[in-house]
Amino acid sequence: MSKPVRLLVLTHNYPRSGDDYAGVFVHLLCRRLVQNDIEPVVLAPHDAGAAEYEEIDGIKVYRFRYASRDEDENIAYRGQMHKLVTGSLGGALRFKRFLDAFKSAAFETIARERINVIAGHWLVPAGLVMRTIARKTELPMILSSHGTDIRLMSKYFGLPYKYLRKLVFQLNAWTVVSSFLKNEMVRLDSNLQDRITVLPLPHDENLFDRDPLIEKDPNLIVSVTRYTKQKRVDYLVKAFSKARLSFPEARLEIYGEGSLQSEIEALIKQLGLPECVSIHKPVPQEVLREIYNRASVVILNSYREGFGLTLSEAMLCGTAVIGTNSGGIPDIIEHNRRGLLVEPDDVLSLAEAMQLLLKNSDLRKRLAGEGYRFAHDNYASSALAKRYANLVHGAVLS
Repeated sequence: MSKPVRLLVLTHNYPRSGDDYAGVFVHLLCRRLVQNDIEPVVLAPHDAGAAEYEEIDGIKVYRFRYASRDEDENIAYRGQMHKLVTGSLGGALRFKRFLDAFKSAAFETIARERINVIAGHWLVPAGLVMRTIARKTELPMILSSHGTDIRLMSKYFGLPYKYLRKLVFQLNAWTVVSSFLKNEMVRLDSNLQDRITVLPLPHDENLFDRDPLIEKDPNLIVSVTRYTKQKRVDYLVKAFSKARLSFPEARLEIYGEGSLQSEIEALIKQLGLPECVSIHKPVPQEVLREIYNRASVVILNSYREGFGLTLSEAMLCGTAVIGTNSGGIPDIIEHNRRGLLVEPDDVLSLAEAMQLLLKNSDLRKRLAGEGYRFAHDNYASSALAKRYANLVHGAVLS
């Protein structure tokens, strides 16, 4: 029997503890790859309170230090890396130190663990580290983009891609999580048409599933999101306010965090909704599963979403979904078959979609059933991990 492939996984987002959801889908993929003759070794940034080395579910996890004090290691895990880099000269210098430490730790891990293949997640910073590795080794490489990195391309005039273009054409594979993201990159460079593979995020089908012991609440609408401009939570609250005029028993629970939370809270008060709209912090996946199963409808109405993970997770839990006809969401929802699609920033249409599902239980059940079957067939981690493993093994053989 041949030895398993030793895969170095480069990521700036990975669980720091048992109940941490940061980069949890990367960890899920690593767990499933073990079942496909691959030994993942993870390299991620250190963060306050996290171990510099540990094994999680049998996977080796190294966390590199890039500052002398824990409180100064705050570049990763917070979704603000791009703002740090572009915000000031001091921020750019801090990011350079972070990147230099990442590169140094990568070469140390390659030697220590006798790595066969490099797998990076997100163009920045992993792609930047891979660019340096490619200049000094001949190790095969796979890059995966999950949305934010490609969405920021247009904001920064495609500069990260221009810097990494040579690396991109050296890659053995580049995966993105939706056809929307592939099309975005092909618009930037038509030569990428045959170089990018659409491979959705893996879902834990053993966790996210229908639970017959949890009773659906016919009046409950749930949104798992972030309070950012992209997520359009203000439009969601305004639409719910209109929908509630016909369904006064309806309730909206929002789970998330973000810089615009105080504005959303003020809007809820302004519209007189504190009794029926509640805001909650992010919760562990086990709790999220219960919430999806309890909800009658789950909504994600963001703009140019890279994928729309909350929708597909809810579908696996047998819940009807509403999403925007934008970004990668139409990959998940086929309108009036696996859920309902509304145009972005259309408060009235979103309100009408809520009302339609609140009043029509047969429609909810039909959409939920079709959505469950589709999500189970297309997003289950076992099947997606096998596809990814084929890319890894193919890279070794190339």
